[in-house]
Amino acid sequence: MRLYVSVPVISLCVLLITGCWDRVEVNDMAFIIAAGVDKLTEDEIEVTVQVFIPNPAASSGEGGTGQGNVYTVSTKGSSMPDALTELQKKFPRYFSWGHAKAYFFGEELARSGMFDNFDFLFRDIQPREQANFFVCRGTAKELLESQNDPNTYETLIKLSQKPLIQSATMHDIEEVLNGESGAFLLPVANKSKLISNQTKKTILTIEGLSVIKEGKLACFLTQEEQMGIRLFIHENLGRNITITEEEAGGKVVIKIITTHLHLHPLIENGIWKMTVELELEADVVQNSTHIILADGTDTMKKLEEPFDKKIKKILRDTLQQLQTNQKADVLGFARAFHKKYPQEWKQAKGNWNAIFPTMDVQLEVKTIIKRPGISNFPYTNMQSR
Repeated sequence: MRLYVSVPVISLCVLLITGCWDRVEVNDMAFIIAAGVDKLTEDEIEVTVQVFIPNPAASSGEGGTGQGNVYTVSTKGSSMPDALTELQKKFPRYFSWGHAKAYFFGEELARSGMFDNFDFLFRDIQPREQANFFVCRGTAKELLESQNDPNTYETLIKLSQKPLIQSATMHDIEEVLNGESGAFLLPVANKSKLISNQTKKTILTIEGLSVIKEGKLACFLTQEEQMGIRLFIHENLGRNITITEEEAGGKVVIKIITTHLHLHPLIENGIWKMTVELELEADVVQNSTHIILADGTDTMKKLEEPFDKKIKKILRDTLQQLQTNQKADVLGFARAFHKKYPQEWKQAKGNWNAIFPTMDVQLEVKTIIKRPGISNFPYTNMQSR
């Protein structure tokens, strides 16, 4: 009886002992916290990684200030896995991707195509799906070499997650590449100077948005086009839009509080059409005209029409860039048609790149100005003092 009981107990102990046979100790690991890829030639790329080397000896109990060191190293290869293999040969520690927070694609590489690099990152089991992707002006190597603080990337990611930007995680990119249009947006990272205690410091910041089509950088969006994108796809913007009324002798600035967007796809006699209905609620945050807004009349109501025209122009110019120039649907039009017309979409999806640029798009904008602000004096009174 004792023999029968001891056999499973011994077997369990053996399993527990062998459970950590392939574990790598912290002393033998190098944690990749960011990586960048640049194009050198048609057949060669350069991969730059920023690596954190932990220092177990520096513990908080001993009063140590540093927990490790950050190193930036680069290597060349015919592909991203090839370059990383060469890099690993030069490093005594094993690379770990589990802490990688950001991946940067240099401008030239992004224009030539990022599919190969996406494919490697999606297939490899180590990179985490919540890591963020960025396109950068110039080279990714130069951008990474300007930083030595691992917390930099956490700040950059938080900036990209703000409502006025458009963050893109690895998981997000996987979804859109398998989606209806295949086009998407990536935030643009760039360097910026910051003065702290009279010392200049280089930090990373979000410069704007880029359009990616078929895995390639199609264009960088202008400030106005970025505003158009945000009006198309975001709510609760909290963004100032300025319009000048020449006859009123100044400016009225409204702050958008909420937006409600509705896409109305229509297929009529084989012709694909889209109506975009946008309603905005806003408050006046600056009035440098002689107009008194809260005078008991419908003055604010009269201001809504010029704002409608201004916002419609922003949307139209954005559509011109996306529909005519880039032929890249990042606005969700394809998804709307797929949802309303699943059978028609099944037959036409392979031809979407031809349908989208020629589609008739009608814009309907309604601006509702809610509040005039707390002040009620005309600007001309201030000018006369």
